[in-house]
Amino acid sequence: MDWREVLGAKLVTPEEAVSVIRSGTVIACSLTEPSELCAALAQREDVSDVTVISAVLLPGAASLVGNGRFRVITGFATPVSYPLLRQGAIEYIPLPFSQAHRWLERDFHPDAVMVRLTPPDGQGLCSYGWTAGFTPELVRFAEARSLPLLAEIDPSMPYTVSPHRVPVESITCAIEASAPPAGGDAPSVASEHAGAIAVYLSDLVPDGATLQVGIGSVPDIAASLLVDKKDLGIHTEVLNEGLIDLMERGVATGARKSLPPGKAVCTICAMSKKIHAFVDRNPDVLVMSSAEALDPRVVAQNRLLRCVNSAFQVDLLGQVNAETLGGFQVAGVGGQLDFLRGAALADDAAAIIVLDSTTSDGRVSRIVPELGRGTVVTSTRYDVDYVVTENGIAQMRGKTTRERARALIGVAHPNFRDDLERVASELAL
Repeated sequence: MDWREVLGAKLVTPEEAVSVIRSGTVIACSLTEPSELCAALAQREDVSDVTVISAVLLPGAASLVGNGRFRVITGFATPVSYPLLRQGAIEYIPLPFSQAHRWLERDFHPDAVMVRLTPPDGQGLCSYGWTAGFTPELVRFAEARSLPLLAEIDPSMPYTVSPHRVPVESITCAIEASAPPAGGDAPSVASEHAGAIAVYLSDLVPDGATLQVGIGSVPDIAASLLVDKKDLGIHTEVLNEGLIDLMERGVATGARKSLPPGKAVCTICAMSKKIHAFVDRNPDVLVMSSAEALDPRVVAQNRLLRCVNSAFQVDLLGQVNAETLGGFQVAGVGGQLDFLRGAALADDAAAIIVLDSTTSDGRVSRIVPELGRGTVVTSTRYDVDYVVTENGIAQMRGKTTRERARALIGVAHPNFRDDLERVASELAL
């Protein structure tokens, strides 16, 4: 039976779907933006004072901005959100990814939920597609309180294996998406130092380790080069191409993984055709909710855990900025803090920050004397065990502030070491 027949009378136009929205209500959107539902809601001139939670702002939710009728809040800055944040037209909420659902339930109390899902399978169950995120908790919240659940059905999304799926019966009404969300697939620029970073990273990753790899080309490419390892496992926020390369090469088998054995766990599958083809109905990839996959107590159950995350800057005290440039929000904490906290709870784990020692043009050091005005400390000096650049490994764990500063200067680019030495002396480091 065609999936449209399974949905039957629930399948309506976008305008009909959003007709249930009333003034003064709060709408929570899935991590995969329900773009056409957002666009249809933006056309509703008869509603006002509506708050829309858009986890990762893309053009659909951005269309709600500018007419004064909608308040838009986002939890991860994107190129789409940058000009709107600068204008004060939208608001940013800093949240560890594993706790996003609690904030929505306890503090914002949604009145309706809008999600993007795959078409239902033969059992009438829809998948969350390439990302679960906090969407399963939103659906559970809507089901428990009989809230409207508006679904945007996207046939282009992969049907992923997950402990959570959405029965057609839970959907209030649905529309058919005409295309994938726009604006979410900007390619990252590869680091020319990834190979050198991988050589040092390899020393910190033993055979049988379970990897978490954060967003960004530096950790992604560096991890993909760990091809001499055996039986690596994957428990991560974002399943990227580097990790899939390790799976396809037989390097990341998960054979020694503890939670669960043989399965690559993630909450997001990065947006690329290669990744989506790989994860489609793949029983070796388990797409869990962020509340489950990123809970530090769950993360800590993985043996030989190695958490590899990126940053924009690290100062001489070992504080990490992974969110802001020039005091402006350009990303978000995502799962970095969740995984670093999980590593701190685990018996044999390492929290590793990897970054190029300079900006791509070589003019600015990423190892800095101190963080500038308005710069966010994403991960504190108490969270990080190692900082790795193309120049080596700086150990933070168990070291004094002076030892840390000296180690960081040692992995900075040689062109900036004299200035860093001078400031370290002024700070008595």
